Amino acid sequence: VLAIKLLLLWVDPTPRLFMGDSWSYIWTALTGWIPGDRSYFYGYLVRGLALWPHSFTPLLVIQVLASTATAIVFALICSRLFEMSNRLSFLFGLLCTVDPCQLVWERYVMTETFSLLLYVLVLYCSLTYLRNRRLWQLAIVQGLSVLLIGFRMSYLLVVQGCTILLPVIAFAHCALRVLRHRSGTRTPEARVLIIGSIHVIASIAMMFVMHGAYKYANGRLSHREPAYLYNTGDHLAAVWAPALKPSDATDPRFGEIIANGDQIKIKDLHFRNAQQYAEGLLIPRWHQIEKNRRENDRVSRETSINALRHRPLEIVGLAVQTYLEYWNLRLIWRYARNDLGYGKLKQEQLKTLDEKFGFQTVNYLPVLPYSLLQRYFLAAWPYYFIVVLSPLICAFAVCFGRHRAFAFLLFTHASILMVVVTALSQQASIRYVQPISLLTLLSIALCIDWLATRKGRQRCSPPLGSASLKERI
Repeated sequence: VLAIKLLLLWVDPTPRLFMGDSWSYIWTALTGWIPGDRSYFYGYLVRGLALWPHSFTPLLVIQVLASTATAIVFALICSRLFEMSNRLSFLFGLLCTVDPCQLVWERYVMTETFSLLLYVLVLYCSLTYLRNRRLWQLAIVQGLSVLLIGFRMSYLLVVQGCTILLPVIAFAHCALRVLRHRSGTRTPEARVLIIGSIHVIASIAMMFVMHGAYKYANGRLSHREPAYLYNTGDHLAAVWAPALKPSDATDPRFGEIIANGDQIKIKDLHFRNAQQYAEGLLIPRWHQIEKNRRENDRVSRETSINALRHRPLEIVGLAVQTYLEYWNLRLIWRYARNDLGYGKLKQEQLKTLDEKFGFQTVNYLPVLPYSLLQRYFLAAWPYYFIVVLSPLICAFAVCFGRHRAFAFLLFTHASILMVVVTALSQQASIRYVQPISLLTLLSIALCIDWLATRKGRQRCSPPLGSASLKERI
């Protein structure tokens, strides 16, 4: 795995940028600024690994090593937890190594590579907890989860959901036995059920304490009130813009902007990303009217929640339309190319990159020729259709796999992440499904292991009608 990664780094060593995410992390590294709409831990890594050495090369090398660790932990999950053969575990470890959803981001000044390493560590520790059911393992899961959302906030719903679901899955079998046999409180199963309840309560308590500390630290660094993010309302209003009505608005001024939505194409599904950032559209117009950042985000968030409460089916419809975009080859091809090089740099930014990092590039990123890994990312488009079916593949693993509790955890993660990339995203994007690709490979590995085990049992079973050894004796 390491040899493949280093060889690819030697062949394709050029750093890549995606604006404005990359510039947000670079600006955090330069000034300590905390963005209001994304996590910020990665910016401090850029400071230590790129700003101080005055080069992006050390950052890329560490990202390659982080991606190597991701593939190795992936193989360990297959071998130690799924109990697959070494040959099958190594095979899927190598497939994880060359996963196009992961490989290309090793060259970008983006948080995807480090966050995926933390995510696979969360998965490893979660699966270990399901096997051993130790409270200290649950504490490690919660600690890693805080680091995970500190690198990428899109994992927040998975972290929050599994805070309750992880101990529930771990003790579900005992709970079903107690309910089925109506056992008393003195039976071993009932005592285990009580321990499971303690684990659920402890997990929730640990999440509140650790996440509260994260929000407090974020507020101190941002000189604002404690919060995960400060632009949540703007994001939700833009994502659900086609479903907003003037009656949803908690401020009549915002309701008036929505009422004049025809002027800003508020019903156009493909304008949702622009509604948050483009001058003259929904959120920029609202910011011009309401100057108080906390107030304008509160109004947009409450308006979005009102739309969800009043017309949930419309929000579900938007999520379905976003999901269907993943099956539109023309749109996915366009979005994938945008992911590889999006945005325009100003002269001041070009000068900063040259002086601080020794990196020179063009001001308009899409004109750059595609690198080897970028071409590989685009050429792998048939695989992305498999990735968006990940919950279904995980469901097969739950039904047929040997480790159903493990497979159900993968199904839970895949389902929640699919909700995030459809109901809470402005458009389909291959970059968003990067962690789902990891779950897809794991669920496929479970299914293939089941097939191999079943075939092995059939091969070892005696032919029908043959006498057993005892009968022959």
